[in-house]
Amino acid sequence: MRVIKMDITEVIELMSMVDSMENIEEVSVTLGDNPSVTIKKRTTNQVATPEGVSNQPPFQGFETAKTFVPQPASNLATPGQVKFALDLVNKIGNGNTTSVVNGLAHALELPVEDILSPDDWDTQMTRDHASLYLDILEAQHKKMQKQKGAWG
Repeated sequence: MRVIKMDITEVIELMSMVDSMENIEEVSVTLGDNPSVTIKKRTTNQVATPEGVSNQPPFQGFETAKTFVPQPASNLATPGQVKFALDLVNKIGNGNTTSVVNGLAHALELPVEDILSPDDWDTQMTRDHASLYLDILEAQHKKMQKQKGAWG
């Protein structure tokens, strides 16, 4: 058995795809520690009901897999990631964001123009930006603490 971790949106998308496939007969989904759903497809045009799930309409606020329209997943950095990154910028650059942008460009071996300005991080920083920038900013902050100064 193969185990894949997904959020609920991905599970619903998967269920919809499985429903439309003909060569898959059974799918088991475990949500959390104990709840489990097993779907066995029937060979007729009848709609199979997952084991342990009634054929009643979904709870208010929930949609069935056939009617669910997934919202595009946001790839923006979390507010916590943005705040942490901006806090590090303030500690490292002492208010001089240009030196931090130059340092990020140097560390990532990219032109300065390719580095997202800290002024835009609240609205445009992606999780990829956060991953790259935070690793470098944290390392630089640790180095600065040891050497009493960096980039600033």
